[in-house]
Amino acid sequence: MYNQRKRSLRRRRQTTFLALILIIIMITISPFVWRMDRLKRAENSYDIQKVQEELQWWEMHGGFLNKLKMIREVSFWYDLNIGGDNLEVKLAEYQDEKHQFWLFLLNLQNGKMNEAQNVLNVMDKTLMGKLGNGLMLMAKGDVEESSQLLGDTELEWKTMPKQAQALRHLTLAQAGMIMGDHQLTQTELDSALRLDPNNPLCLSLAFDIALEEGQWTKAQELSLEIVAQTWRPKNTLFETKKALLAIHENNLLELSNSFFVLAELPRGDASINYVKGVYALSKGQLQEGRSLLEQALKSGLEGGLESDAQKSLDQVIARQNAERSLNSIVVENR
Repeated sequence: MYNQRKRSLRRRRQTTFLALILIIIMITISPFVWRMDRLKRAENSYDIQKVQEELQWWEMHGGFLNKLKMIREVSFWYDLNIGGDNLEVKLAEYQDEKHQFWLFLLNLQNGKMNEAQNVLNVMDKTLMGKLGNGLMLMAKGDVEESSQLLGDTELEWKTMPKQAQALRHLTLAQAGMIMGDHQLTQTELDSALRLDPNNPLCLSLAFDIALEEGQWTKAQELSLEIVAQTWRPKNTLFETKKALLAIHENNLLELSNSFFVLAELPRGDASINYVKGVYALSKGQLQEGRSLLEQALKSGLEGGLESDAQKSLDQVIARQNAERSLNSIVVENR
């Protein structure tokens, strides 16, 4: 009986000790679990400043936990959004599909078309590779081909990560806008918003649509919202569209600022010629505008800009031809 009570007491002591150890462990790790949840929520809501703050906390206090996959992935995601240093080298160390796609996106947004294509050649047969090909076609101005590829309903697009699905819808919406299909544009934008409502690319596309439809007040408001996201790296497409808005608003200071930014960006010179061409046309300087548009197209413009520039050039050529025909008729009738 005595031995039995002794064993029972020992078991209770062991249980108490284990419970105490468990409590200590929970108290020790609970701040890290809480911080992990904060980091993930900040990423999902695209709160870039909060992500930066959380990553700084982990760097100071995380120790060996900074090697966790989630911390590393959010760090890559953060650098990709803000244009972090040496990211291309870091991503190239990984051969999995996710990191390779990020490497492709990085090269594409930096205007490194050959490097982006080289990454695509490796992942061409995958679904993410097909998404990449659609983005590449759009960047090259092959809008209809991009729309056909990304609109292929036989491909299992829904198996891709949520953000990749949203990117596909946004690209299809952009294609619809360029092709003048307003229903497709709005449908695809709505699909992207349902999947990833805080994605800053949704805001960018809404700005593009407002410009395309001549909703100048809305475009100005959206432009200010985008500019307020100070973490965003400078972007050729946005700066070009912002310059076009400045022409409509007759804001020469803003126009000059956009030219200054564009001069440092990929394909910036071509975009500057395009905007100057539009500005010349707005002043009735048809030949000057035509010459600048031709230079811009020859240098190479990004995706939808090429289509817009070609439309403007076609219009000015048609107008010049009409004026020559009219002058010829007037001369003959004298």
